[in-house]
Amino acid sequence: MGKKHIALFSSILLLSPIAGGFTAQAATLEELQQQKDALQSESNTIQSQIDEKTNSLHTLESEKTNLETKVNELQSQLDELMTRLANQEQKLAAIESKILELQAEIDALQVVIDQRTEKLNTQARYIQTDAGVTNIASILLSSENFSDLVGKITVVSKIVTANKDIVEQQEADQKQVEDSKVAVEEEKLAAEALRQDILVSKNNVVAQKAEIDVQIAQVIENYELTETEKNGLEATKADLAAQTESISNDMAAEQARIAAEAAAAAEAEAAAIAAAAATAANNLTASAAPTTTASSSYTVNSSGFIKPASGYYSSPFGYRLSPITGGYELHRGQDIAGSGAISAAQSGTVETATYHASYGYYVVINHGTINGVNVKTLYAHMQPGLLVAPGQTVSQGQQIGIMGTTGDSTGVHLHFEVQENGGLVDPLTYIGG
Repeated sequence: MGKKHIALFSSILLLSPIAGGFTAQAATLEELQQQKDALQSESNTIQSQIDEKTNSLHTLESEKTNLETKVNELQSQLDELMTRLANQEQKLAAIESKILELQAEIDALQVVIDQRTEKLNTQARYIQTDAGVTNIASILLSSENFSDLVGKITVVSKIVTANKDIVEQQEADQKQVEDSKVAVEEEKLAAEALRQDILVSKNNVVAQKAEIDVQIAQVIENYELTETEKNGLEATKADLAAQTESISNDMAAEQARIAAEAAAAAEAEAAAIAAAAATAANNLTASAAPTTTASSSYTVNSSGFIKPASGYYSSPFGYRLSPITGGYELHRGQDIAGSGAISAAQSGTVETATYHASYGYYVVINHGTINGVNVKTLYAHMQPGLLVAPGQTVSQGQQIGIMGTTGDSTGVHLHFEVQENGGLVDPLTYIGG
């Protein structure tokens, strides 16, 4: 093989999409795998948190059960104390009734005592005033005979004896009254003291029950909060699983796209090598710069537009899970995966031909008014070295650049947009399926 042939073959390999495109695609698959691994790691972390919340719920349930058991025990104590208190109240009522009866007896006995006291006082006054010692001696001396004397002595003895019995009975009755008062008061004090003890015990049980009720309420609140947190974690885990599945689907789609690109690139490479060999036979020097003349082989659709590049449709217009941000976003155009030249879909005037962070190297062509609406097309992610400039008029099929992967791109392709009066529409309505 001659030097010119070797140089031409080397140039073809350097310009081939196989050289740079698959590296970006491999990087894209690696990024998707990294995203998937990160989601799986986060899902594992969340599962650990879910397990912790589940254990906390079991602990709270056990704590609630224990507290409810204590409440039941305290309620039993409270019921017993209430029974004792009711019995003690009855006992106090009986003592009060007994006190009333005893007081009536004391009052009656006091009347008798008062009567005796009055009688003794009367007899004492009589002896002191009307029957002094001298008079009594006179009574004895004035007796007519012994029988009369004995009779008078007997009367005096009876009076003295009766007075003595009255005094002794009086003292006994007064002592009985005092003893009864003391006994009843002591019994009443003891019953009231026991009643107070029962009231204190009852109050303490009620207070303990109130404390446990508060603890149960706190446990229930913590249980509900923990259950809410667990449900939130489970929802997050489900969302992560959905994202992981979506990324797996994207990876499968990307792998399929890479395989299709590889097949297309291999076919293009074979064709390029064959063309280079034919050119080398005529001693022509290969040129890496693309032509800027209009393409002579393209199919015009019913809309009057042509497909701007060769390749297959890889991602349609509409909402999708963005391979760049991972969010659900509007895909503004139609992606055409492949390689090679990009041509103007319709004749018009170039409005923009520059670089953008998302679009990379891109071109906007204004096609003027078509069917009453202003139509513009946009071509993005091209290689550096655009073939047109703003203000330039281009014809349909004229090459404006080369398919690349600049800007926010995951592989070599053309991002193609169509605007009607500034609003986005599905490009397939212009370039067909």
